[in-house]
Amino acid sequence: MKTLSAAGTAGSVGTAASRIGLSREADYLRRQNNRLIHKQKKLRTIKLKGIHLLFILTLLSFIAFAIYKTGHFVLTWEKLDIRSYKITNCPDSKLKEVRTILGRYHGNILSLGLDDLRADLAGIPEVKDVAVSRSLPSTVYIGFIMRQPVFQVEIDKTGGKYNVIDKEGIVLYREVERREGLIAVKNMDFSRRDKILPYLSQLESIRDYIEYVSYNEPYGIRLKLKRIDETFYPGEIDFDGKIDYYLRLRKKLSLDKNKIVNVDLRFKDRFYLEYEVSTNQAGGKS
Repeated sequence: MKTLSAAGTAGSVGTAASRIGLSREADYLRRQNNRLIHKQKKLRTIKLKGIHLLFILTLLSFIAFAIYKTGHFVLTWEKLDIRSYKITNCPDSKLKEVRTILGRYHGNILSLGLDDLRADLAGIPEVKDVAVSRSLPSTVYIGFIMRQPVFQVEIDKTGGKYNVIDKEGIVLYREVERREGLIAVKNMDFSRRDKILPYLSQLESIRDYIEYVSYNEPYGIRLKLKRIDETFYPGEIDFDGKIDYYLRLRKKLSLDKNKIVNVDLRFKDRFYLEYEVSTNQAGGKS
């Protein structure tokens, strides 16, 4: 049987403790080394990213500067200055006004405010719409869509003044004399002109025969035709057909046209006559 002395046992324990201490120290040093390596890698990554970021910022700054210089050059280049306006479909009577507006727009064609120019030109009463476009290097094209005069509304019974309006009721200009080819409107307040606008298509069919148009509540449109003594309330549709039928029937029945003041044609199967003496009204069936 072997026996261990106390000294041998103590030596063994010491050796084991020493080994454990060395192992712990080695682990500590390894962890410290790993942290140091990780920290160095992180610093290198940050430094590399910083260099990349600085390069990108420098490149972007260079590009922005180049764009600025290019833009400045283009906007100040004499070859891009506006040299001419090509105008189409503008009446001669409006050319002076148009040129006055265009005189406020000059300089580089690329800096031309197309929307502002279009709005200014569209402010001319006779202009319904306008198209504006650039043609490099120095030409601006302008195309007009003009409002067409349709009605001339009498606004001064003594002075013979008329407001000329289009089919939307827009006042285009004022005339001191009646113009041929326009539908005359009289004996009604100018603010009520919208009452006759919906009947334009009906009025167009008999335009050449109309002496004037008016509007009377509650009858509606009132028509006075050339070379016909009586006036008509034709209703809302078929002005031409109703008036033609009445004139043929008047001739057939030998009605005394000289005493008829108004003819009410608003109803489908009959018409009413108003004579000079209001108590002698009569009705006829079609």
